[in-house]
Amino acid sequence: MRRAHILLFSFISLLLTATPARVGQEASEVNYPHVPQGWILSITGTHYPAITQALSSVGFRVREVSAEGYLSFSRNSDTLLIVPEAEGRRLDGAVLSAILRDVERGMPLLLDGTSPLAAALGVDATGTDAELTEYRWKPYAEEHIRLPGQLAYSLYQGNASLKVLADDPATGAPLVVSGSRGEGRFIHSAIPFEPSKGMVYEYLPFLAQAIADELHVSPTLAADNLCVYLDVGGEPVANPVAVAAQLRSWSVREVHLGVFYGSEEFKRFARQFIPAAHLEGIAVYAWLEYPMVGEEFWNAHPEWREITADGKPAIMDWRLHMALEDPDCLRAVIQLMRRWVLDLDWDGVDLAELYFEASRKGFGKPDEFTPMHPTFRKMFQQRYGADPIEIFDPASAPFWRRDRKLRRALSEYRIEVVTRLTESFLGALARCRAQKPYLQITLTFIDSLRDPTVKDRYGVDADRLLALQEKYDFAVEVEDPYTVWNSGPDRYHAIGEHYRARLRPGTPFSIDVNVVDRAPPVRPLARPRGLELYELVAAVAANTDMVTLYGVSTFSADDMRLLPFVLGARQVIGEVADAVPIEARRQLYWRTNTQGRTPYLDGREWPCASDSQVLIPAGKHPVLTRPQAEKADPNTLRVENVNGNVIGAERAGKRVMMEYESRGRCYITPNRKPAKLFCDGQAGIARILSDEGHVCLVAPQGRHKIEME
Repeated sequence: MRRAHILLFSFISLLLTATPARVGQEASEVNYPHVPQGWILSITGTHYPAITQALSSVGFRVREVSAEGYLSFSRNSDTLLIVPEAEGRRLDGAVLSAILRDVERGMPLLLDGTSPLAAALGVDATGTDAELTEYRWKPYAEEHIRLPGQLAYSLYQGNASLKVLADDPATGAPLVVSGSRGEGRFIHSAIPFEPSKGMVYEYLPFLAQAIADELHVSPTLAADNLCVYLDVGGEPVANPVAVAAQLRSWSVREVHLGVFYGSEEFKRFARQFIPAAHLEGIAVYAWLEYPMVGEEFWNAHPEWREITADGKPAIMDWRLHMALEDPDCLRAVIQLMRRWVLDLDWDGVDLAELYFEASRKGFGKPDEFTPMHPTFRKMFQQRYGADPIEIFDPASAPFWRRDRKLRRALSEYRIEVVTRLTESFLGALARCRAQKPYLQITLTFIDSLRDPTVKDRYGVDADRLLALQEKYDFAVEVEDPYTVWNSGPDRYHAIGEHYRARLRPGTPFSIDVNVVDRAPPVRPLARPRGLELYELVAAVAANTDMVTLYGVSTFSADDMRLLPFVLGARQVIGEVADAVPIEARRQLYWRTNTQGRTPYLDGREWPCASDSQVLIPAGKHPVLTRPQAEKADPNTLRVENVNGNVIGAERAGKRVMMEYESRGRCYITPNRKPAKLFCDGQAGIARILSDEGHVCLVAPQGRHKIEME
């Protein structure tokens, strides 16, 4: 709700999602998945929960170690050492020498503030302090990073060997720098990693990207339980094939395409985008925004335009509201919806944000209050004996400040109408499923847990909407209201717990994170970026089946490249170490170079891999790669990606057999077009999509066995 509506989609250049190589990688005979370790040196016994949470959100396993522990443990290029200023000042000669020696041998280092360790690395303090309230960190953002308050920092002497990552725009003084010593690299920050109050993302939002880019340390276990909203406008200029490829590079599993346009240009885009997305293994949903139907429908039917309480047409934010409570209007919209759903090869429909409007002032702002179409007024008057428009007239007896009973009746009636309209659309979509049984339905509504005014302002009662599960099968997606977008990630835990308890067992559940500009004042940036986005996504991923992001036009490629690893970090159970089985709540992808190597899972050759990743099913599995015994046949069949959940797979000669489970149609991406394809032993059930060597198999929903060669 209240989302910034972007009519023109600006296509972002394609981004390689391969993880930067670890220092010293590819030397061993056997390769195992790994999770990068973060060791926080704590000589003083101080705890560092903020930096621990920040690094954990992107997949680091973080622990605090004493000086003795550091010296006794084995350190290597996979271990990121974090030395806060208070600890760096307490280093004795032996520990200082050990750290410098380990960095020279390739160990990455993160340190802040003034200390002998910083000085030894060439970051010498001048002894002068300065203050700042904002700073810049290029190339990640042109926008200045705004701090929660005034922050004092130490000035450092210039050093040409250091790379300045972030600086104070007022003085030009470096704030975050990177450098090298021997085979190792380090990042130094004048801004503390553990703030005195608040979260790390409020001070150092791009720390995770800097660690990946400058220290070449990042996770390798990714997940793809990501859904995104895509609004390309009524006159799309983006190449639909390029858009689909971009989404695949970000590990998007499901995209909801806004269909509130009736132009021929948009229809042409949709017809080209859907098959292009399917070839990339991405499911495509029709995203509906009723009572916004579309500009063409608005222009064609002025008699059905919704009316506000001050008698004006209801153009609210970017949405042109239609009076769906009018039976003729509703029938026309359902007919239009059926044409959209049945004419194109959608995988599902997202019935999103069907609600009425009211500002925070509620009845006190009639120009933002709906519905007041003549049909609604007549319906209300027939039931309650009063014209609802009089509730907004200070001179009338039922004025809302005087007649609380009638005011309450209007609020209740709005909730009733929204619920009834939602049921009408769900019923119509259920009838569409008679022709397309694989069609999946998602119901998206606004959460009232964090903002109790949502129920009265928008006519949305979550419990009544969820009660419709008794009649209709649909997934549930919850969007937090714009009034709480400036609050922290913890809100998603409360939302997840609240709704999980109210869903029917097995109901797919997601939460929508709005990556949009927020109402000022906001910190650290206008929209969630870097660590803030990662912590939001991590909180959602820990409490849902799917993470949904709005919307593609607002995403930064710099942020999106690490997002799959944020999703993966929430799914791994227990420790990850060489020769230790991976235990995961859901399917993972181990990003690793498999060229010249053979993957093994559960001790057997594993056919679900590409040149850059190995698919790991949910559960507990030992997984590794070994050098190939002989040069591989490039035509050897493999399964590179699955938009569903793999239960098991094996190779028998030239044949690959795989069992999967999928709520909707399952998109399976092999490395080549199979000569033979069987589903549950029969030909013709699964079909093959192919375009210029790009191949994808469309397999039926449910649990099935695929055989191909």
